[in-house]
Amino acid sequence: MKTITSKILSLLMICAVMLSLSATASAQDATLKKMEGKWKYTMPDMGGGGSVDGLCTIATADGETKATLTSPMGEISSSALKLDGDKYVGDVSIESDMGSFQFKIAFKFNGDKLVQEIISEYGEMPGMEMSRAE
Repeated sequence: MKTITSKILSLLMICAVMLSLSATASAQDATLKKMEGKWKYTMPDMGGGGSVDGLCTIATADGETKATLTSPMGEISSSALKLDGDKYVGDVSIESDMGSFQFKIAFKFNGDKLVQEIISEYGEMPGMEMSRAE
């Protein structure tokens, strides 16, 4: 009798863990879905060049959610965004005449604004709030 009871309790615990993991995955999927769309931002003046307006498009294709940033300087895309703490983070690589640059781009919500952060080996840039593009 004890063996059957312990097996039933073990099965119930496994079911509870699976339900918990499923609820967490559903919440993550809902956040990524909420992030999808076009977001406008203004990059602050970083040393005399003036501020720069840009557009960030977040879209899901083939099961991966990625960000594409468009500005007068060109277009760059991230790797698939993955949850890291309270942020969704992707890798970005840029090739230029001055060399190759890698950094991370992170997103999290602040109310109805989406905050974009850039994290590199040189440190973090202040987060930029983005608003839905009409």
